[in-house]
Amino acid sequence: MNTKKDSVTGQCRRFFIMLCVIIGIIFCVVLIFNIKNNRIITLSAISNSTQQVNQPNASSTQSPTPESAPVIQMQADSSVNIVTEAAVKLGVLSCVSRINQVATFLTANNQTGVFIFKPQNQPDQHIFSTSFELVRKDNSTLYASASFFPNQDAVYDTVEYVNKSCEELEKTTFKNLKRVSVMKKNIILLDGGKVKVFLMPAGSGTVVIKKEVIQ
Repeated sequence: MNTKKDSVTGQCRRFFIMLCVIIGIIFCVVLIFNIKNNRIITLSAISNSTQQVNQPNASSTQSPTPESAPVIQMQADSSVNIVTEAAVKLGVLSCVSRINQVATFLTANNQTGVFIFKPQNQPDQHIFSTSFELVRKDNSTLYASASFFPNQDAVYDTVEYVNKSCEELEKTTFKNLKRVSVMKKNIILLDGGKVKVFLMPAGSGTVVIKKEVIQ
């Protein structure tokens, strides 16, 4: 009797363990399926949003050149970085986090227009380059360019005209930066650490160029 009872108890225990294993497997499959669905929806939503933003105006008589994307207009209060969205739509994924970092930095608190140089083939394996017009709250304008590479490296420049001489800017605005040299004849190079500043005479004022290489 005891042997028979032990046999029944063992069978029940094995059945319970097997049932728990099956439930665990089903739970894992459902969880993985939901995660994949969420990722697909997120990328799809970004892609669809970009497609709407970049859709050319039907009444426009000009078409973008094959090697470049249309100019994108952004406002200072834009809640979504359109450059990042455009990169995802074009298939540039390997450096998308760096694109978002630099584009957000450049466009913060500025009204912005962006021109994207569209990669021709295998976009995720080649340079992704952009040009910006940035309009500050005081209505001053500067030009910026930023280029991104599949290994997450990036480089950006900003260019603006200031109605002050190079010497005056060096003594006031950039007084904490160290002069490295005069590059050849007129352009002064200042060292701001990771950011290098170039002061180029232009009439009675100065063209100020800032450049940073991010690795």
